[in-house]
Amino acid sequence: MAITKRQITIVLSVLASLAHHPPKPPHSTNRSPQYLAALSSLAAYALHSSHVYSLPIPDIICALTLALPPLAGIVLETVLTLHNTLAQKGQLHSSRLFQITLTAFCIFETVLATLAGTHISPPGSLDCALRERWTELFSAKEGEKIARIQDGFECCGLRSVRDMAFPFPDAGHGSEACVVRYERDTACMDAWRGEERKVAIMLLVVPLAVFVWKVAILLSPSSSSAFLPSAIRLPSEDGQGGSRSRGAIEYHDAEGVAEEGEADSVRAEVNRLNKDSNVASYVEGGRVKAKNGLWQDHENWRETQ
Repeated sequence: MAITKRQITIVLSVLASLAHHPPKPPHSTNRSPQYLAALSSLAAYALHSSHVYSLPIPDIICALTLALPPLAGIVLETVLTLHNTLAQKGQLHSSRLFQITLTAFCIFETVLATLAGTHISPPGSLDCALRERWTELFSAKEGEKIARIQDGFECCGLRSVRDMAFPFPDAGHGSEACVVRYERDTACMDAWRGEERKVAIMLLVVPLAVFVWKVAILLSPSSSSAFLPSAIRLPSEDGQGGSRSRGAIEYHDAEGVAEEGEADSVRAEVNRLNKDSNVASYVEGGRVKAKNGLWQDHENWRETQ
């Protein structure tokens, strides 16, 4: 199957979004590339923030969230193109593949949204993971990472300005070295927790936005014929899969149709029913008369005996 122009546009737009230069769409009415590029940029920013501030959010969640928008765009476009191609050939059994693909993406998006939601609320439950992360950095003497957190939020230490702060205590200076050097009086816990929640919200928005985008694509008039089962599609005008569709039931006014002489009008149907009723009445009347005549002949015969 040949690669469509829209597939190429989606791939190029996603790659360009990572370089912060999203391309213009080939048509002004097609907003999908920009939409997916914006979601990719949002996920890329979340991944960057999580890495810079050493947040206790697994990198795999950020990476999968970053891959979701371009993957959804390419796969959905490919499946729709395949379905339309097979539909034109009269082979509509690809609907099962389409349903499996949608189900898989729904599960994927639900898992990502759930994992991201665990880093949003309640705030008190986040403190444990943050403290464990800071303790790991402090124990491994990751001074550069701790300094990056402290410089980013202009703070010192975790719960207090002396709690595992950088510079680390040594023979030359004590735990107050950060306060003395930078003249800061704020601990990092609150600001660090707020950054984790902000990144988690961005990671939650991306799968939800991709889901909304898929629903909008599938419900759009241009895509409805690609995923609706053939049993509920409206028949075409010429019966050969033409582009013009018609309703399954058509209504015509009796007066207008009668004046146009159409045979299937309501008045013509009523006339046919009346004619059939008259014929039935005539036949039934003849049958009754014949029966009465036979009965009268029988009575006359008995009287003569």
